[in-house]
Amino acid sequence: MTSLQSLAFYCIRALGGFSLARFLTRRRLRVLCYHGFSIGDEYAVMPLMFMRAETFERRMRILKKLGVPVISLDEAVRRFKQRGIRSAETVITLDDGWASNLTVGVPILQKYDYPACIYLSTEHFAADTEVFNVILTYMIQETDKDTLILQDLHPQLDGSYDLRGNPETLAVALISAAEAAFPLAERQQHLQSFADALGIDLHEVLQNGRFRLLQRTQVQELFRRGIDIQLHTHTHRLPDQNFEAMADEIDQNRNAIRELVGSEPRHFCYPSGIYADQHAEWLQRLGVESATTCDPGLNDSKTSVMRLKRYLDSDEASDIAFEAEICGVREIARIVRAAATRLLSG
Repeated sequence: MTSLQSLAFYCIRALGGFSLARFLTRRRLRVLCYHGFSIGDEYAVMPLMFMRAETFERRMRILKKLGVPVISLDEAVRRFKQRGIRSAETVITLDDGWASNLTVGVPILQKYDYPACIYLSTEHFAADTEVFNVILTYMIQETDKDTLILQDLHPQLDGSYDLRGNPETLAVALISAAEAAFPLAERQQHLQSFADALGIDLHEVLQNGRFRLLQRTQVQELFRRGIDIQLHTHTHRLPDQNFEAMADEIDQNRNAIRELVGSEPRHFCYPSGIYADQHAEWLQRLGVESATTCDPGLNDSKTSVMRLKRYLDSDEASDIAFEAEICGVREIARIVRAAATRLLSG
């Protein structure tokens, strides 16, 4: 966000615009989305994935100062279905199940007495590894090299890669090739080869468990501390070609969560926010009561409970931009832009 946009928000707030927007959007459900919390410099490299503790605490302080009702996902879905959202009720969700949720995020949530839901993927329990995809993306963005040369790794990966273009696009391509070439546990074993080729100290990258997901006992500890555990698929992928393949993902995920905490998960988050038209109906057939996306916006009576919108918070976002989202200022701006687009195109 530019300094000019921030200045505009400050002016709107000073003129009472934030209070007015909150009143006008009071019947729209807010859902916040977070992932992991930064232990090192992760926030600077991947600000949508990792947030500093101090940034997260400021966000929670803003919610408290505004008097926003922060409620559980289960209660929010119940009220939403009954059209009972009255006071800009807000839900806090955390995706994937990062170990830093327990060590960094939950103590802050408990300080403010806020409930939260973790959408948990479960495949990693068997492999007990750091997150290959995120680590590789991090290393590609951190390297000083212009070229990545991989040799004797796998025919689908060996070759020379230009690092001067779009590192995120290259990371996606390499991750896709690695997933096709190796099972989960083996991918982790090959991180050293990638690190050597990129001139990165892998030990330094992995120190303090920066890129680890929650282990079984940690999930159980979170549940004991009142954190809701819900569905996010087993392998962080949601098949869209046939119902049986998707059902297998959900069943494995649900069974693992049930075994861990003894509860029956009923709410779902689309991995990476990606969904197809048929997914909503398929999920409902499996007993899923709600599903969240990464589509931006607030949720009104026209929003499907199987495609709930969320605000994906970022360490890069300013506090005034966060407050503008919570108060509905940005939602009104979205509505105005959409209306203007329809007018111009019609």
